[in-house]
Amino acid sequence: MASYLDLQNAIASDLTRSDLASQIQGAIQDAVKQYERQRFWFNTTRSLTFRTVPGQATYTGADLAQIPDIIRIDRLFLRWGTSIYPLDWYEPDEFEFLTALNVSNGRPTIYTYVDRQIIMYPEPVQAWVIRPHMHYRLPPLVNPTDANAWTNEAENLIRAQAKLILYMNVLEDADGAGRMQVQIPGLKAGIDYETSARSATGRIRGTEF
Repeated sequence: MASYLDLQNAIASDLTRSDLASQIQGAIQDAVKQYERQRFWFNTTRSLTFRTVPGQATYTGADLAQIPDIIRIDRLFLRWGTSIYPLDWYEPDEFEFLTALNVSNGRPTIYTYVDRQIIMYPEPVQAWVIRPHMHYRLPPLVNPTDANAWTNEAENLIRAQAKLILYMNVLEDADGAGRMQVQIPGLKAGIDYETSARSATGRIRGTEF
């Protein structure tokens, strides 16, 4: 598995420059920030779960490491035995008014996401399994040996985007920037296609109006 350092070395080799270590790191971070807000097959999941705690309404990274890095929750499900219940989403202000006027505990039926926390209502009275379907940020690349989808499955895209940033802002090389601008759409299209293929159901769904 390719690491953060492997990606840095590959970019330095492409540029034939060994004196841009900090600039390359910065360009990689900027490239990741640009694309992490977009949904790909590797930064969306329905495979992670956490458990409610009796008397605890708010859930953080201590309950599930990815909670502080959620970009969007598509649905939140509660499992009770063999039954599955979807929780309803409330905007934070709507949630605030509801919970201020009503004090209750039981099986949660609604939730909100604010301050990088999931808050549920009513307050749970037992340990239920919660499964979020969500789009989230991958762990940041910090140490040389760190690795994730940005250094592997999306390596070519991040590599090209980082080089575009360097050509434009550091090297001031318009030709190099132009070459990257030609390559990037095709690289992203490949990941978009795989994302679509992995999530396709083979069924046609009606449009919601």
